[in-house]
Amino acid sequence: MKNDNSIFLEDKNVSSQLDLALKNKDFSHAYLFVGPKGIGKYAQAKNFARAILCGDNKNDKSFCNLLYDYFHPDLIEVSSKETIKKEQIEELIEKAGTKPFESNKKIILIDGFDNVTIEGQNALLKTLEEPEDYLIIILVSSNIKNILPTIRSRARILKFQNISVERIYDYLLKTGLSEKNARLFSNLSCGSISLAKRYKEDVELLKKRDELIGILDNLIRTGSYYIFSYLDFFKENKENIEDILNFFSLWFRDLAFIKINKKEKIINIDKLNILELEDLTLDRILFIYNKILLTKENLSKNMNYDLSIEALLMYIGGM
Repeated sequence: MKNDNSIFLEDKNVSSQLDLALKNKDFSHAYLFVGPKGIGKYAQAKNFARAILCGDNKNDKSFCNLLYDYFHPDLIEVSSKETIKKEQIEELIEKAGTKPFESNKKIILIDGFDNVTIEGQNALLKTLEEPEDYLIIILVSSNIKNILPTIRSRARILKFQNISVERIYDYLLKTGLSEKNARLFSNLSCGSISLAKRYKEDVELLKKRDELIGILDNLIRTGSYYIFSYLDFFKENKENIEDILNFFSLWFRDLAFIKINKKEKIINIDKLNILELEDLTLDRILFIYNKILLTKENLSKNMNYDLSIEALLMYIGGM
């Protein structure tokens, strides 16, 4: 089921389950791939779909090449970082009602299923309850809490774990990155291969990191003075808030390790000079760290974004 681009993206436990299903040709009508963002859930779901559709045609190179070029009439996809509406789901269901063209199966793949509205999820429910024999539905989600229990109960749930830092480090080395940058980017990735690759490929991301460090440094040093001037920044970067909060947690983690003389555990080692100048007690550091984690949890429950961020900035600023 693997290809050259996905070998480092795949969750080995999930792979073994999917490989067994492929070997026995014993497929569930619905799968729910769940886990943190950026760890390769979609890539693995895509590879699984390809392998199913290739099936008995695996010796037909032109057929399988069609799959690996991401085009196939029996693979229906929708992917969005924004809200996926009921109308989009109904369109998928209509397409699913026709029999396969080239394969024995037809597959619906929905990436970002946690972005589907409640109405959209309910629209899919009947198809999950009474699926056609040829239909397989693969749902990919980073937040299972946003998925109806009735959907969850009708799908086989496959849970993905964060990729280890060492595995990401090895991957980055194999791409030709220096040991220094491979170590830094893998540490900053928080287990996300997607984020590690973005650090490697996008020089602007390191500039964004410096901007985030500047925000934290100003808030820590000046208290509440800068809080409201930063609200626009967080509104503009709402789409990336999970990455931002992950970085914030790494920063305060590093501050805690400095306080207990464990500098060898610091992730942002290239910013040691800034970290050592931050004047916070260990209790204060741990308090803010826990507030960052709480903010992540609250946002995952769709609590008010602006109020959650404003409260966090106030905590960091000491209000």
